[in-house]
Amino acid sequence: MTLVVVAAAVGILGLPGATWGDVDPASAIIALAALAVAVWAGRQAVLAQRYTDIDVNAWSRWLADAVLEAETQARHQMLGRADKTINVDFVFRPAPAHNAAGAPAAGSLQEVAAYYRELRPRRLVITGAPGAGKTVLAVELMLGLLTRRQPDDPIPVRLSAASWDPGTRVRDWLTGHLARAYRMAPRTAAALVAAGRVLPVVDGLDEMDTDPEPGYTSRAAQALQALNDYQRGQEKAELVLTCRTGQYNALTRTEVWAENAARVEITPLSASKALTFTECRVGSNQNMDRWRDVLDAIDFRPEAPLSRALDSPWRLTMAITVYEQRDPATGRYLRDPAELAGPVLDHPDKIRDHLLALYIPAVTAPRGHSAGPYRPEKVHAWLAVLATYLDTNAGTGRTVGGRPLSSTDIILHELWPLAGNRPRFLAIALTAIVWLTIVWLAFGGALLPGGMANSSNPYLVAIFIAVGVYMCFSAWGPTWPKPSRLGTLRRPTSKGWKGLGAGLRGGLATGLLAWLAIELTFGLWLGVAAGVITALTVGLTVGLTAPAAEGATNPRDVVRSDIEVGLTAGLAFGLMAAAAVGLWSSLQGGAALVAIAYGVAVGLAINLAAGVTFGLAAGLAGGSVTFGLAAGIAGTRYLALLLCTRGRLPLRLGGFLQWCYHAGLIRTAGIAYQFRHRELQDYLARHPVPQPLQSG
Repeated sequence: MTLVVVAAAVGILGLPGATWGDVDPASAIIALAALAVAVWAGRQAVLAQRYTDIDVNAWSRWLADAVLEAETQARHQMLGRADKTINVDFVFRPAPAHNAAGAPAAGSLQEVAAYYRELRPRRLVITGAPGAGKTVLAVELMLGLLTRRQPDDPIPVRLSAASWDPGTRVRDWLTGHLARAYRMAPRTAAALVAAGRVLPVVDGLDEMDTDPEPGYTSRAAQALQALNDYQRGQEKAELVLTCRTGQYNALTRTEVWAENAARVEITPLSASKALTFTECRVGSNQNMDRWRDVLDAIDFRPEAPLSRALDSPWRLTMAITVYEQRDPATGRYLRDPAELAGPVLDHPDKIRDHLLALYIPAVTAPRGHSAGPYRPEKVHAWLAVLATYLDTNAGTGRTVGGRPLSSTDIILHELWPLAGNRPRFLAIALTAIVWLTIVWLAFGGALLPGGMANSSNPYLVAIFIAVGVYMCFSAWGPTWPKPSRLGTLRRPTSKGWKGLGAGLRGGLATGLLAWLAIELTFGLWLGVAAGVITALTVGLTVGLTAPAAEGATNPRDVVRSDIEVGLTAGLAFGLMAAAAVGLWSSLQGGAALVAIAYGVAVGLAINLAAGVTFGLAAGLAGGSVTFGLAAGIAGTRYLALLLCTRGRLPLRLGGFLQWCYHAGLIRTAGIAYQFRHRELQDYLARHPVPQPLQSG
């Protein structure tokens, strides 16, 4: 696309004033036509290396391994870096009609995989109260299915319900998720979905709407209807869905529910299970004595505020995390759990907020003798900014570019609306500043030797204007730019090297056509040089940015890879332009051999150095567009967001969120970060500043 713009600019601005002594207009027209064909050939090279034969069985095995690894780590984080979970119970709650056959009356977390296999068709809806452990139960089901998976069994893949866009087909949603979260080529992902090898585990249906009583026209109802239409052969496709009990009951009252599915509801945590879990997490009998008042209240006073406050795995886990915190120097416990049973904390909501206020200081505390990288008050303030943004989205139902803003998902390259349109304008400003600096250096003679520094040259003026305008236009970009990735450099697998070879072959074809175009217009030597430069540039850019599946991706790696692609594409474009300019300017000197020697010794050295500078600047300031490849726009907008929110958010936001993930404050769902629990998000939105603590 860049070459087309440049060629058009050259034709419009340069050819009308040219004479037969300068450029042959007839040859130039032929050259421009050949250049258009070269662009088309470059695009075909990109497409050709993507469309290879797909082995569904091999890719199914690969995806199963990737999901198993990702969900094992997710389970570990959701359990607070422990391997013990509460064996919660659930009971079957039949829908008014269209239930799955074979559903037992009750089950437990340890039996959930066997329970699911009994269903016909295998469609399960997991409901429960807030904090009951719906996501943990769904992940336990996924791991159970994966560890005993048969070759033809579908692979359970967890998706955030909030990421579904109304009107999108379920097949397209699954395909897009696999491409983003597991770095699969879209065609490969589509083949797995079409073959029925993907079992969607849709987590958080209740988080699609702000209304606690979603109606028939709600997003959740539309999602249910789409999932009911999702067929596999003559039956409805396999499905796992999680939702809060209240919201699912409201949807059922509107005559919308998951058809041909078994709905189960997680029961409140019993005193015996709470005792067993606490013993597993706390350890010694002496330490259990510290918890005696709490356990007695749960066991003997089920209606007490403390019993009602700790009747979910999330709350009990949070209480153990807070009250098992120890001084790293002395080993002394910092807090006494008996205060939970004190007279001040006389309501479940007070106990909830008390635990939430202590939770961030507990997980950010020093471990061993090393201090944590972030102070608790900073962690609280930064997370509160994100929580407030998400809760505002939930309360207003705001949409940008036709897409509703998520109330749960923190996707780095889609977070820019937090600062309004300022990141988009800042990206344009950065691009314009960089390009104006380049123009000033070039036409001021500081970088370009010889006659090329003459600003009256219409071709050079046209090229700089066209590229500058196009870069600014690219910096504004689409509302929701799709991030690119640089898979081959990160992991040079055999498939990656094949992609690089395909790119080089396509680049060679494009380079030959570019050589023809420039040779017809400007002469043999420049045509040959331009052909070689174009071939290498197209080949490397296409090959290095080829899709290459690498397993489940870290949410931070998505934006990082996009920035890498932008830098690579910008560097390639800068090197190509600088080499071409160096040869062009050196060829003005006379005899071909002398000119080439001068160009290699002086022109290329100066201009390649300039190309590195220009390319890196282009990659950072607004992305680079080379041979139809848009790269770096999503990453640039993310960097602009960080500049716009300096002071409110950390400059290394991705690194901070990844640290929060390991600390247990954040969880991941595909390429999105989410708060560990919605209660934590809501608390931070209500209390952007740490609150005074209540104790017994």
